[in-house]
Amino acid sequence: MTTTQDLIAERLRELLSYEPETGVFRWRVSRGPAVAGSVAGSLTTYGYIKIKVDGRFYRAHRLAWIYVHGVWPSKDLDHKDENKANNRLKNLREASSSQNGFNVGIRTHNTTGFKGVCHHSGGKFQASAKLNGKRTHLGLFITAELASEAYQAFAKANHGDFYKDKNEKQ
Repeated sequence: MTTTQDLIAERLRELLSYEPETGVFRWRVSRGPAVAGSVAGSLTTYGYIKIKVDGRFYRAHRLAWIYVHGVWPSKDLDHKDENKANNRLKNLREASSSQNGFNVGIRTHNTTGFKGVCHHSGGKFQASAKLNGKRTHLGLFITAELASEAYQAFAKANHGDFYKDKNEKQ
């Protein structure tokens, strides 16, 4: 029995080729302004590559997954290197929403320079982390570095393969 996923994967392979080593999609056929052989997709304001197939936009990392595996991912897809435009197959892995959240860098509004650390009243620094949808308060510390150590210890113990010892601002 042919499923909708089978039809989408088949149609995708008719229209596009995918290079797992580079993460690049190329058009197999000329369509509108797209010329056969040209790179498919455009960058979104959120940093993802999107590709329009039969009137619908898809994120390229999800297309890469169905292109190779023949099914949509059963969970979120995580970009291991945090680069949302890097759609190399070895850079993609299925992840729960919580796991996907572990693998993010320091937020742009963070003023401490350390992931999981924020300023608290009285000149102290608060460390906190999220696990399974719940925020865990890890304590108040006199320096951002000490708060960061508490966050890193928690992350290392609880985030498994999604733990990253990457703390400095990029």
